[in-house]
Amino acid sequence: MLPSTPSARLQGHSGAIYDVAWCGATNSWCTAGGDGVVATWGLGANNGNALFHHASPFYAVSAWEDGVVAGNATGEVLGKWGDHHAATHLHRGPVFSICTDAEGLLWTGDGLGQLIRWKRDKNGMQATTHVTTDLGKIRSIAAHPEGLLVAGGQGAWAILSLAGDVLETRLVHERSCYWALRLPEKEVVISGGQDGKLVVCRGEERVVELPIHQSAVYRGVHHGDILWTAGRDKDVKAWNIHTLEPLGKIERPHARSVNALCLGGASGTLLATGGDDRMLKVWDL
Repeated sequence: MLPSTPSARLQGHSGAIYDVAWCGATNSWCTAGGDGVVATWGLGANNGNALFHHASPFYAVSAWEDGVVAGNATGEVLGKWGDHHAATHLHRGPVFSICTDAEGLLWTGDGLGQLIRWKRDKNGMQATTHVTTDLGKIRSIAAHPEGLLVAGGQGAWAILSLAGDVLETRLVHERSCYWALRLPEKEVVISGGQDGKLVVCRGEERVVELPIHQSAVYRGVHHGDILWTAGRDKDVKAWNIHTLEPLGKIERPHARSVNALCLGGASGTLLATGGDDRMLKVWDL
């Protein structure tokens, strides 16, 4: 049975919530807001604490090691670990995506198709690799056995090595490909796009193409036998990961577009959603 009411409704942002991440080190959610604020929300707390303030919107946030890193519309990447802060400005476009790779290093992707790999040092963060792609806006970055799985604004996803070499590219969506995930047990890559479709690829074969939302599918996360998707049509939907049959949707999760979706909690059984209505909601799965 799908959750019918959220276990928490958290308000504090004065702009849309564009991304949410779970920080296991502090047992809290982190949100990136259009109001130029990155906030942390302790599990069970009713109020958030502002971690970063900026004049420009934040589009991406992620836990890294024992801290939090976020990227904003100016291309700036900010990090905080305890009392230590770092701020870098190597991206030339807005930072839309952040991910940690298998070696524990951080990747950020921007609106001009550039990716940067970072390591921690005594000064905070140091760039080690710069990669320029023709994927358009880097909408999402996910771990992959060969390196990274990157989704872009030109409608394609690509597999990159950790050295930054493009190993494989698949054009799968009309307009933007917002996210892509690999399901190792099925050896497929699933993705969602601006065309409202879910596409499943096995090697060079496109095995499934399914309209799942009325408009852009902004996010997708995988939990057990369920794939959760969220989109511009205000819906959060559940799908059987084996058959892709619909299992239902969370009724009226947000009043406007759902931009952010994340699994968290000690056992990964909490689902956080955030949207244009400025609210963060947590659902117990």
